[in-house]
Amino acid sequence: MSEVVSQISECEFEEFRDPLLKLKGVTPEFAALLKEAGYYTLESIAAEVPHFLFQRIGEKMGFTLEKAEALIREARSKLDIRIMSAKELYEEELRRKTIPTGSRALDEILGGGIRTQEITEVCGSYACGKTELVYTTAVLAPKALGGDVLILDTEATLSVTRIRQIAKSRELDPDEAISPIHLRRVPSSSDLIATLETAHKFIKERSIRYLAIDSFVSPFRREYPGRELLCPRQQKLNYAIGLLIKLARAYNMAVLVTNQVQATPVAQYTTTRPEFLRPPIGGYVMAYGANNRIYLQETDKPNVSIATLIDSSYLPRQSRTIRITERGIEDIG
Repeated sequence: MSEVVSQISECEFEEFRDPLLKLKGVTPEFAALLKEAGYYTLESIAAEVPHFLFQRIGEKMGFTLEKAEALIREARSKLDIRIMSAKELYEEELRRKTIPTGSRALDEILGGGIRTQEITEVCGSYACGKTELVYTTAVLAPKALGGDVLILDTEATLSVTRIRQIAKSRELDPDEAISPIHLRRVPSSSDLIATLETAHKFIKERSIRYLAIDSFVSPFRREYPGRELLCPRQQKLNYAIGLLIKLARAYNMAVLVTNQVQATPVAQYTTTRPEFLRPPIGGYVMAYGANNRIYLQETDKPNVSIATLIDSSYLPRQSRTIRITERGIEDIG
């Protein structure tokens, strides 16, 4: 064993310890600069856009836009990112895993549950079950995906006590259930974006396979009120969604975001579609950013909601009824 170890050069050991040094032209000093900007892994660089990388590093150590493009190409080549045939892509899709929601009916309209490498959005009014879905899936995700969970709380309402209750009601050990769940409060949109920009290292080190944000649009809505601030709000929101998409694909994660809805006063309803009566916040940016959008609509029965898949890139529109119990999200009956 000692003979094998002695044959490993210092350079090779450094590359094993720091994957950034595998990139051509990256010195320990420049690797430190990349980490300072939030790039800890090859995946974080491979998923980046050249002008964003250059914008964050600047002209330090002679860095240029052309070098940013070359660095991204190099990272992608190391990760074997390539053009795939339709058959290969289909086989990859079949290998993706899903997190059960707690309700078989809801799983059915989602094609199995919350899927990895996708953004699933759940929207609805107050107390319709959005946060309950976050809690339930957080409890079920470690077994389903074989990794840890990261929840970002933008409204300071997250309850570990409730998560423990759901776990106990599902005959799981509460302490073991919360052990793989990591929490962070992000009170502002800037804090949320900074967390997503620098999340690569934590995600890789802790094997995060499920990321949930409750509520995703809320800080943007608070900080950019009024029509005059709509443009900068949507631009910032679009950037944040772009970060989520990169993380989901780079680390094979499932991502769930909750969203609020707005009241639209009308003299007479001309449609029965809930997303038209009370549209989700975020407009087209959210509509195009999410792979699947679930709308939770309260009913006249306590703790019962109608879940409707209002938009999907590959699934038909369907509705199912769910309920909220001590076990979190469940089927009716």
